[in-house]
Amino acid sequence: MGKIVYTILLILVSFWAEAQKKRFSVPLSPRTSNYDIKVSLDTEKKSITGSQKVTFTNPSSDTIWTMPFHMYYNAFKNNLSLFNTGYSRIPRTISEDEIKKGIWGWINVDKIKDENGNELSFSFVQPDIDNKDDHTVLEVQLKEPILPYGNYILDMDWRSQIPKAKARTGYNRDFFFMVQWYPKLGVYEPAGSRFAKEGQWNCHQYHPVTEYFGEYGVYQVEIDLPVEYKTGASGFLLDESINGDRKKLTYLAEDVIDFAWTANPGFIEIVENWKGVDIKLLIMPEHVCNKDRFLKSAFSTLDFYEEYIEKYPYPSLTIVSPPFHGLFSGAMEYPMLITSPTLCDLPSGIKTTETLTIHELTHQYFMQMVGNNEQEEAWMDEGFTSFFEAKILDKYYPEGVVNFDYLDMKVNSKELRRGRFMSTNNPKINPLSDFSYTFKHGSSGDINYGKAAVGLMTLEGLVGEAVMKDIMQTYFARWKFKHPCRNDFEDVVLEVVTEKLGEEKAIVIQDFLQQLIYGTETCNYAVEYISNSLIGDPLGYFDDLDECKYPTDNKKETYQAKTVLFRLGEFTLPIEVKIIFDNGDEIIENWDGKARSHEFVYTGKRKIASVEIDPELKNPLDNNLIDNSYVIEQKETGIVRYFTSFMTWMEGIMVSATALI
Repeated sequence: MGKIVYTILLILVSFWAEAQKKRFSVPLSPRTSNYDIKVSLDTEKKSITGSQKVTFTNPSSDTIWTMPFHMYYNAFKNNLSLFNTGYSRIPRTISEDEIKKGIWGWINVDKIKDENGNELSFSFVQPDIDNKDDHTVLEVQLKEPILPYGNYILDMDWRSQIPKAKARTGYNRDFFFMVQWYPKLGVYEPAGSRFAKEGQWNCHQYHPVTEYFGEYGVYQVEIDLPVEYKTGASGFLLDESINGDRKKLTYLAEDVIDFAWTANPGFIEIVENWKGVDIKLLIMPEHVCNKDRFLKSAFSTLDFYEEYIEKYPYPSLTIVSPPFHGLFSGAMEYPMLITSPTLCDLPSGIKTTETLTIHELTHQYFMQMVGNNEQEEAWMDEGFTSFFEAKILDKYYPEGVVNFDYLDMKVNSKELRRGRFMSTNNPKINPLSDFSYTFKHGSSGDINYGKAAVGLMTLEGLVGEAVMKDIMQTYFARWKFKHPCRNDFEDVVLEVVTEKLGEEKAIVIQDFLQQLIYGTETCNYAVEYISNSLIGDPLGYFDDLDECKYPTDNKKETYQAKTVLFRLGEFTLPIEVKIIFDNGDEIIENWDGKARSHEFVYTGKRKIASVEIDPELKNPLDNNLIDNSYVIEQKETGIVRYFTSFMTWMEGIMVSATALI
């Protein structure tokens, strides 16, 4: 008996020692909203009983009398919720069988007490759209206010019915994907932060076209569930105990904006280590064949960010590759946990597994560490992530995200991202500056992913890769573990460009950002024609009517070589133009791109052989590359470009269909 007790104590001490090593000695964030959550999962009833202690620190000089909580599961409570009636690209069908059996998802708070034991009243509110059937925001009325910069603690008891296979969350069979699953406090924005003119709570209803916004804090979460279930979660395992056929797992996640977890008895757990970071891959047996594709793309992404921005700071990362019946969890991102669907039949020449893994892992930087508001400015999350996704894929997978050697076909990620935006039916549907939850009719993905990513690529083309890296490093360092808005990013861009390239260039970039963020116009430049006209000898009378100039045998072959360019779109950019002459000479001309037409004229023995606008593709916002070049003797360039553009569009369709990114 003594040996058994000693062994147990040794295991507990080992857990404790390992946990201490993984804790941050110095907080990374303000830790404004902290949670101590205890839940029990009933896998038969598909339900949760939970309690939580929420510790909030007032970040302002305001006196606060209310606290709003997101109740995301109530989006699935009835068919008249904002989520179920608003426009969305996410399928939200409810089967007749579910309706007849009353299978709905919901979350209900039973009791709330403050730290003095006072029971608090609460009610559902609708801060965005007056829909009394929408119960996705719960407002708590306080009996004692939260004083300026003071701490406030409340305890909540709650229950939830887990929705069946809804958008991003819920259960199907024995797979549980628990995200946006607990009462989550909104974000208090002091006056002057983001768009707040005075102190305010930011706690939107659950709109179907946007994701989430949360405050930084520490989560300690104890999960009670059947012993056979294998789990993954935000944070790292702090403690584990087994009691008969059930177990309790306690996870700790520090300096995060949310907490997610998953459970499934069928998972195979593969653990690797990257420079001190524990990487756990939870994968189904039928998908183990792709484990190296997951791990290589994860390692490459972490390597990239260590060099480009800074090393991943957290002690762990969980990658979830769900079962086929768990595809509703999509390809999604949460602090220290991402999901990425896969198929073993997927050819190696189609990098969908890699693309999704890299994209979702990038969100650990832009969404998690830089905590922008995805409900209002999703482009600062999805656009940044798509921009970096393309850089990482093209660096570590130079063969292309789509490549078939036998067809001699290759599409890189930058082309893919451009193709996805250019294939949209209405690129003018919304400006990036519109709050994302107001986007309608399928515009969210096209604008927030596509236009934003291509716009950032164009910004890089205008300022150069080195300056773009300075911009991103400065922005990240200044705003990590804070909540920036577009104004803050614009300020950083103009500050860095002014310092590195001068005030004149900064004026150009400011004009570009205004058009990109606040406008809806498209960009299109074209080469209209080339002419090479022979300039003959002067013939006839000029200054002296007594002297006529006649043809001579000493003719000089002098040409007026001219090309005319058109601006067909409303979006204006400075443009580089490459001109090649028949003698092999090449020159690069610069045009400010503002006039509707522009010409370059040369006099001499050279004739223009070809003209190409933007030869280095610094302006991927140009929506028609076919008319960017003109060749006197036509070769295959136009056909190759057209084919590449077509295949890029096709790959965009394929990736969009695989999962939600």
